[in-house]
Amino acid sequence: MSSVWIWFAHALSRALDPVEREAVLGDFAELRMTDGRALKGMLGLVVRRQAGFWKGWQPWFVLAAVVLPISPLLGEQSNRLGLGFFPNLVMWFQHGISYRTGVSSAALLAEFCFQATALITWSWASAFALGTLSRRTLWANGVLFLVLCAIFSVYRGLYSVRILWLTPWAWTPIVMNFLVVLLPAYCGLRKSAKSRRTEPRWVIPLAAWTWIIGGLAFWTQGWYDAAYDNWSHGAPALGLFQLAQRADAWEALVSHLFTLALLSGPILYLLAMDTASHRLSRISRA
Repeated sequence: MSSVWIWFAHALSRALDPVEREAVLGDFAELRMTDGRALKGMLGLVVRRQAGFWKGWQPWFVLAAVVLPISPLLGEQSNRLGLGFFPNLVMWFQHGISYRTGVSSAALLAEFCFQATALITWSWASAFALGTLSRRTLWANGVLFLVLCAIFSVYRGLYSVRILWLTPWAWTPIVMNFLVVLLPAYCGLRKSAKSRRTEPRWVIPLAAWTWIIGGLAFWTQGWYDAAYDNWSHGAPALGLFQLAQRADAWEALVSHLFTLALLSGPILYLLAMDTASHRLSRISRA
């Protein structure tokens, strides 16, 4: 049990500055404090330090602009991907056919790739922007971001598992939610904690890629209305090329432009801040 208390104390100490962290751990060792008292003391110190950082406006801005609006959107898109992929997986492995016959198998694969890649990009970029804009409160805002993403990502997946718990693939949506949302978000937070500054030369391509892959992901959400209309006339399943030619398939992208802007907003804001900072530094050196 003592090793568990020590592990928690060391994990909490990562919220402190490196110099203060070494000093506090050294004091605990010198005073020969028990594991429980050391954990309690570390927790109190971390809470006091974090509370002091929230006196400024930056942590509240990150909370209101990134954590609270982005988490439900990531959860909604992740649920759409997981619960949409689950029946296709079951039908394919058990019966050897696609679940939806209005869209070709190649287009279904492209849909999954577009949506999964977009979720990974949104999750990583949002978490990275969160950590960069809120370095001192990274632990508070970062943990809250991961918790909310987990809640909004799995609550519908848990319903499907509760109903279909005997199905071998029932846990696929939850596993997928972890792989395309929580894991990339965690990696983005770690990257922001290690990077002291960002460079526009790679943030610019990331911002552009976020818009491109996000647009393709929302475009796929308009495929099935077009495919069902086409299928109702007795036509064969639509392929990727045919879907790209149909104007009604692009209507979903237009209707989701605001959501796309919100999901891409954190990395775009970070890019704007970094660009302005680099311009000011060049002007000051001149």
